[in-house]
Amino acid sequence: MPRRLRPMTAADLSLLPDPCARCTFWEVSLHDLAAPDHLHRDRTQIKREWADTVTRRWGYCGVIATEGDELLGYATMAPAGMVPRLGALDTAYPINPDAAVLLGTRVEEPYRGRGLGRQLIQAAAGLMVRRDIRAIDALGSYREGPSCIAPVGFLQRVGFSVVRQHPVTPRLRMDLQSTARWLPDLGAAWNRLTGLMPQPAPGPEPAHRQATGQSVASVVGTGSTP
Repeated sequence: MPRRLRPMTAADLSLLPDPCARCTFWEVSLHDLAAPDHLHRDRTQIKREWADTVTRRWGYCGVIATEGDELLGYATMAPAGMVPRLGALDTAYPINPDAAVLLGTRVEEPYRGRGLGRQLIQAAAGLMVRRDIRAIDALGSYREGPSCIAPVGFLQRVGFSVVRQHPVTPRLRMDLQSTARWLPDLGAAWNRLTGLMPQPAPGPEPAHRQATGQSVASVVGTGSTP
């Protein structure tokens, strides 16, 4: 059965494995964690409401890879202004609230080391390019082992560069305009995306949207139907 990469919505959260399906690291602020009723709230529902809000107000909340009914991997994204936990990370600032931010990313164990992680990031970047968003930010981690924050080494291998250093959680950025070597791959990534649906009406203009000149989307080509 062929592999599919497609945009992610709140409905896809049920495919995520535990504990990812219940993890609200990015979706809940430290202030919310301290609220008296937090322990009694359904974290799965919190995550679903967050993803639904992002999808309606901004666009797809990520990219998912499947093979039949089996989840192979995923990457989640959102604008900085809709990621409550960013406020607790020093290197997240200064960052414009409209900036696109890569959050969680995971490839299931049997499919690691085969380039799927790179394909997921390229596909996510393709969605941003389609909207004329010029860069993606991410918080990385130098720590080893499982984490809700992507490893710095992985992010650098797939096209991110450190823009604000930190001993544990530096901030990285993928520049979708100036990193010319990615442009052909982004066009191919867009063509690989299937199951596309109309994007929700965008909110405020993203900080990285091009004001003038030729858009990156026109460079990678937008004429073909996914």
